[in-house]
Amino acid sequence: MEKDNATVGPPTPQITLLPIAEEITSPPSSSTLNEKQIQFTAIPPVLIEQDQSPAYFNRAGIATKPRLLLMTSIGSFWGFSIGAFLGARQSGLQYLAENAHKLPTTVQGWYFYHKTKNYRMMLGGIKRGVRYAGKTGGLCLLYGTLEATMDDIRGEADVLNSVTAGVTTGTLFSLLTRLTRGSFRYSIAFGAVFGLAAGGLSDLYRYAAGDTPSWLSTTSSPSSKDK
Repeated sequence: MEKDNATVGPPTPQITLLPIAEEITSPPSSSTLNEKQIQFTAIPPVLIEQDQSPAYFNRAGIATKPRLLLMTSIGSFWGFSIGAFLGARQSGLQYLAENAHKLPTTVQGWYFYHKTKNYRMMLGGIKRGVRYAGKTGGLCLLYGTLEATMDDIRGEADVLNSVTAGVTTGTLFSLLTRLTRGSFRYSIAFGAVFGLAAGGLSDLYRYAAGDTPSWLSTTSSPSSKDK
């Protein structure tokens, strides 16, 4: 009777531990790593290699290709503006001279007279503007290419390269257009002045940014030694 009245508890679960095939290894400590294999960079290394370029390629903080594109665009716009103004004025005067002997006598005739004149002026301005834009844009591109080439050869972007590029551009333009002696000298002088102004502003920007040009450092070194 005692066996029948005894309470039987629930069976206890049994856990069997299976053998681990591979041991879990702890990650190596920092002392075991080679220092040469660890590189802490703020940006990916690929970007660092792409951004590594000589400092003399940048003038006024602008790289060579964007600078050439900007110079060519400004020169083309400037040439188109001047050519459009001159072409429109010449076309208007030419139209007045051609129709001076047959002026209209009615209101409708005067309307078409001025309308045709405006069309002739617009067409003449666009034609000459495109020609001038090609010439001035090509000159600016030639000047920028020569300046960048001198920077690459000498390894520094200073006013000397700009003046040399300006004089060379003026000489080539004079030879290609077959200018007279007076115009030839004027073209070379204009190129030298333009190069001096552009290079001077670029060197001034470098000096303000803390990068003193070599010619300025050489001229100021004797005075610093005397002190």
